[in-house]
Amino acid sequence: MSGNGLWKKDAESIRKPLEDGHKIALEKGISETAIIDFSSTSNPLGSPFDRPDCNLCLEDIFSRVESMYSQFPDNEYSELRTSAAKYFGNNISGDNIVPALGVEDLIRMVFSSVIETGDTVLLNRSQNPANEKHCIISGGEVNYVFEEDLKNISSVLLSKAKIFLLTNPDNLSGQLYSKTDLISLMQRCNDHSTLLVVDESLLDLTDVSATLVDEVPSVTNLLVIRFLKDTFSLPAAGIACGITGVDFATILNRVRNCCNIGPMDEAVAMSLLDMPSDIANGYLTASRQFVRENRRYLMERLGKVRRFKTHESNTSFVLVDISAASLDSVELTHRLAEKGLLVRDCSDFYSMDRNFIRVSVRPKEDTDRLVEAIGTVVVDSARDSAMENLNQILDEEPVRPLGANRACPYYPCHFKGQDCTFCFCPFYPCKDERTGGRWICRSSGGKVWSCEKCGLVHRKQNVQNLLDVLKGEGEIEGKLKKAWDEVMEPLL
Repeated sequence: MSGNGLWKKDAESIRKPLEDGHKIALEKGISETAIIDFSSTSNPLGSPFDRPDCNLCLEDIFSRVESMYSQFPDNEYSELRTSAAKYFGNNISGDNIVPALGVEDLIRMVFSSVIETGDTVLLNRSQNPANEKHCIISGGEVNYVFEEDLKNISSVLLSKAKIFLLTNPDNLSGQLYSKTDLISLMQRCNDHSTLLVVDESLLDLTDVSATLVDEVPSVTNLLVIRFLKDTFSLPAAGIACGITGVDFATILNRVRNCCNIGPMDEAVAMSLLDMPSDIANGYLTASRQFVRENRRYLMERLGKVRRFKTHESNTSFVLVDISAASLDSVELTHRLAEKGLLVRDCSDFYSMDRNFIRVSVRPKEDTDRLVEAIGTVVVDSARDSAMENLNQILDEEPVRPLGANRACPYYPCHFKGQDCTFCFCPFYPCKDERTGGRWICRSSGGKVWSCEKCGLVHRKQNVQNLLDVLKGEGEIEGKLKKAWDEVMEPLL
């Protein structure tokens, strides 16, 4: 690690893509309509096309676009750029607009236009991992900047950097950087001829007054990105706009892939950008209110899950630290996907390892379902791990108790001197209150079977008797039933 919280990356460290949660859910037989997506950063209030008060109709757009497929499109996208300029305001003209098919398309244009082999690019660690890939493909060298170091980046580092790319609000923590701090950073970047690229894709759901769009006409080293997909909850219409000085916009529009935006995407984008301001403002105001109210509920519910720690957020998702939990982010997201619940595994973000998930705001009833499912998969994970350990014990010769595991952070969880061969009871949940077990209310909601008052499978002689039965022939489920009947029942 070098000074100012920077970490250098090279071509060998391009990240592997994460598992596709939708694919996992569908392979488990869950229908597309039954999947609940907590991984998306799109507006949780839904699309304006689904709201009668927005007066938008996709069928009308389909009918208008149908004839356009037999014509050559306008590669200049003059009308789209004009509509975007009007929407963003602040003395922005169509000449300041660069239309793109998503943020990644725009970032690719920037890197291919600016980066030469060996150039340094600064990325805050919440960047989409794909941005690192595009930088490396362009010949650049990536240095990551931690959030707490943004205000204190040395002039030496800025002077070496060709581009500084960050997201506001932050794409991991959800924190909003103040406009004052960003203007200060922009001025410092200008002093060192560093292009500052600020991705404001999530800003409309937070506090649009923090935008740097109004700074574009007066500076030459600033590119602001806005993404209609997240603002208007239209994943299939991925129109992004780069807003920058006229000279740089001209360069980017020259390197754009020819006709990179299809007629349908263009028509949908223009219908959104041309919405009357009172309707658009009403929709966005309602969206921000929905995010605030349901984000607080999401944080409260997740914060009550044992060993989950939520981080304060200003936008439509919450970062959750699960480093103290019994399963990591990869396993948790996979198990939830098998139940049709998708959350964002953050392990492909820089330095996050398998310790964090990102959960987006949804209606309260969806949040309740998620939290209940988390409790279930945690127990399922513990049971599967225990059965794997039990099978390993039964495969060894001789089969004998392991004794007390004093290295376990939970030892002694029942009584001093306990035997930890069965760390997780193979009969869980037995639901037999004669054992001392009972149903208790989870702090996160719902009920769970608790073995706190039962220590039967931790007594040395009982462990030996159970192992004597379990090491016999047959399937494990049948042997467990026999062990309950022959060992546990007499004890009760």
